Amino acid sequence: MAEGGQQQQQGGGQQQQQQQQDPVQLMGRALANIRRVQSLLELNYPNQTDAIQMQREAGDVVWAVIQSMQQQSQQGSQ
Repeated sequence: MAEGGQQQQQGGGQQQQQQQQDPVQLMGRALANIRRVQSLLELNYPNQTDAIQMQREAGDVVWAVIQSMQQQSQQGSQ
């Protein structure tokens, strides 16, 4: 039973670590994953134009949010 308690504590630590990460970094990781999937679709399933377009649009939205967050951060530090 002690082992199970240790695993739960470790899992809780991972959640705290994720919550403490910079939101811009998290969005950057999301954007990288979106672009990765987009590239896979373009290479392996070029006829899936709707899916590729949705990935492009999702990536563009995430990129716009990242830029907005960075501008707000810069304005806040001035």
